[in-house]
Amino acid sequence: MKFSHSLAIIALLGSQTHGFQLSPSMATMQSRSVSSLSASVAEGSSMDTSLMKQQSPPSPPDMQAYSNGFKTVFNEVSCSLSTPTEGSLPTDLIGTYYKSGPAMFSAGSLPPPKNSLVKPKQPPVPDGEDMSRMVLHPFEGDGAVLAMTFHGHDNIETGEVNTDEAADTVDTKGKVTTRFRYVRTNAFNNERKKGKKLYTGMESTRSNDSGGTVGNDLSLPFYRHHLLNGLNKLRKNTSNTRAVYFGKRLLTMWAGGLPYKVDALALSTDGRSQLGGIIKREENAMSSSAVIDSKRNRILFYGIDEQASGSTLNIYEFNSKFQPIKENDGAVQLELPGLALVYDFGVTENYCVFVQPQLKVNGMQYMLNKEPGKSAALESESALLHIVARPGNKDAGGMKTIEIPFDGMAEANLQIINSYESEDGTIIFDALRSADSGGGSKSSTQWPWASTLGDFQNMSSKKSLWRYEVNPKKGLVSKDCISQDQLYFGVVNSNTSAQKHRYIYAAAGAMGEGVAPPQGITKFDLDTGARESWFPESYEFCGEPMYAERRGDDSEDGGYILSTLFNGKDECSELVVLKANDVAAGPIARVPIGIAVPHGFHGCFASTDDANWTYEQIERRAKLADKMETRGSMWNEVKSDFSGLGLRFDDMEEYFGDLM
Repeated sequence: MKFSHSLAIIALLGSQTHGFQLSPSMATMQSRSVSSLSASVAEGSSMDTSLMKQQSPPSPPDMQAYSNGFKTVFNEVSCSLSTPTEGSLPTDLIGTYYKSGPAMFSAGSLPPPKNSLVKPKQPPVPDGEDMSRMVLHPFEGDGAVLAMTFHGHDNIETGEVNTDEAADTVDTKGKVTTRFRYVRTNAFNNERKKGKKLYTGMESTRSNDSGGTVGNDLSLPFYRHHLLNGLNKLRKNTSNTRAVYFGKRLLTMWAGGLPYKVDALALSTDGRSQLGGIIKREENAMSSSAVIDSKRNRILFYGIDEQASGSTLNIYEFNSKFQPIKENDGAVQLELPGLALVYDFGVTENYCVFVQPQLKVNGMQYMLNKEPGKSAALESESALLHIVARPGNKDAGGMKTIEIPFDGMAEANLQIINSYESEDGTIIFDALRSADSGGGSKSSTQWPWASTLGDFQNMSSKKSLWRYEVNPKKGLVSKDCISQDQLYFGVVNSNTSAQKHRYIYAAAGAMGEGVAPPQGITKFDLDTGARESWFPESYEFCGEPMYAERRGDDSEDGGYILSTLFNGKDECSELVVLKANDVAAGPIARVPIGIAVPHGFHGCFASTDDANWTYEQIERRAKLADKMETRGSMWNEVKSDFSGLGLRFDDMEEYFGDLM
């Protein structure tokens, strides 16, 4: 498919309304050039090369080095103090960085505790040695969490530790406390005990080219889970897609199952979470997305119970203490048409925004096996935009549906970066779109998947950055292309989440508009149209950039950008720190992680005081978590406030829900 920078479509469409009444409109369509982006994104300017700032053009990616980032991590990091090998850490960078991603590609490769009643028949083996244990797509790998706590300054100098305690206190000035641990999901524990792969429900889908490069996209596939609802061996909850910290809780998420609650210090697993009981049934599906309303200090989640005849959408809203808001008990439920495979959403002051791609469902295959690759195919039709009043809204649960005009690219697997409402009521959101790049070769579905650029392009969609503007009252939808470059994992400063933002940060491929893996970091200024980028060596690959605020600075780009960087030549990983207002200058510090962390997906940065633990607190909790796991009893799963063990467990549903 050819892509044009001049592509922009505006449409006035008839709409379907539920809950609150908005008048329908006549349909019309017109196109406009990308220079008109100045009116909707950067007034008086557009994204052109004259406003780009970066070092010399990067070299083509070393794909053998990139493919080394899909290797199983056999050794976890309980607690380690890391010092930058280059540069120095700023003293005003304080808080904890979390990142989630698949890290086990050879099933059952972490042996159970020595005193486990069930022993695997064979020990872990290197990736590729036993192909029957290898997953067929990186997304099927078991999830793990990386945590890095920035202490910022010397706690002795600042008086946080008195001189009597100083002798027993580790000097953490300019250092980072690192942890890396697998999420002990039920599926992880089952395969760990057996020493083999037990979950094969997605293998048929992963082995065919249905859905093109979008369906089995290497970075994040559109087909994310088996379509058989509930708790079953066809739907493996790997909890590998997102780590989110809010209200003193750390959750890991995966589309199609409940989130897992993880101890924020030691990364030990507490169990599946029903979010304090607001999710009524364990078999209810949750998405892998969460959005924080930075103005009200609330967090929102959603889940969809998918059926071919119609799907049920549940939206949940929590206050700063992670309690359901009082209005409507923090939840609304409504029906969506057909099979709704929706993996992300936007949040504004009053609404939640969902984009549902149109699917053609094979009724026979859906009835017989519910394998997504056989049961559902993307249609070349307009997607549905659902605008739903939030649980705290006076019209809570009211929904307006508008068709988004089809421009040759299905709005499937959309990553919504941020959304907000303008003063005139227009809903604006920026998103990364995925389009079929024409690949989809079956030969690239075997590990290590992408050792050549051709293999990567056969498994990867073409991505681009777009702005959508919606007038709910008139049913008016417009979309403009901001950049056709290959971009991944777009983020904003979390303090602008659900509010108007000026800057977007994203991981970028090194071949411009060509399909290439995420490697560098790019910043877009939507007010001026300026853009700047930094790219590492050809064998180094950045992941999702994460904005970290600088203590004492409330400007939108006065903080730092954090990203894991995988060195595929030496097979090691670092955390790089860049100034958010000077991305093109490159890292001001590089911190070794101590292991090779696979490429991974989404994370967060917790800058609140409750995420600023000392090294001693983290080490003590990590030692306790290790000790409890070696005991190998179900008591290991009980971490209560009254136990005296220092491990939190806030609601009993999470414990009893994990006893299966």
